[in-house]
Amino acid sequence: MSSTTFEGLLWSETNLRTLIPATICMVVFALLLRLLIGAKSERIRNIPVIVIGASIVILEFIKQYRDLVPGPYSQYSLPLHFSSLFLFLIPLAHFTNGAFAQKMRPVAGIASGMTTIGMLVVPMTVFGDAANSFFQSFGSFHTITYHYAILFYFILFVALGMHVPDTKRDAKRIFILVTAYTIVAAPLANLLQVNFMSFLYSSIPPVEALRVSLTASSGPFFA
Repeated sequence: MSSTTFEGLLWSETNLRTLIPATICMVVFALLLRLLIGAKSERIRNIPVIVIGASIVILEFIKQYRDLVPGPYSQYSLPLHFSSLFLFLIPLAHFTNGAFAQKMRPVAGIASGMTTIGMLVVPMTVFGDAANSFFQSFGSFHTITYHYAILFYFILFVALGMHVPDTKRDAKRIFILVTAYTIVAAPLANLLQVNFMSFLYSSIPPVEALRVSLTASSGPFFA
């Protein structure tokens, strides 16, 4: 792999100045919360996560309203991106109780971990340089705030011990989630010609090579 394979996809100066300090602050705050409420009941530990879940849902309602009312509505705004899943996953995992909540929490936690890895490894594919216009553009504000909330959710999920891992069971559940998402999002991406989750093309060369390979073997589902 050449040194230019990931050129422009990794860390820009803007992301170095914003994402790293923000992540450090999140970790520090999460550790403080762990000291304060880490030994409390699950109901108490769940409160910060509920706040995050409610915040991203409200933020998304505002985004959809702003996109709909002035018009024309961009199909790219449809909540069919992988990160859009958290609009449903976090409420299902933390606004509910009992066995259902326990089944959904590892799915939400692992999915947020996957998203966090993507943000920290190839942040330009998630944020671009949106931080530069954070206070000038609602789109940039939404991009930064929404994804930072997912990052903070994952950090809190780990710090507050919101789930006891079960490797086999958790792997099965996240596999079901990714499969279900793909079954819905991939055909719609092709039907609408909107690049949800890089189903039409990927700016990450290894991922694009995999997509092309799947296209050759699976036909129009990924094409």
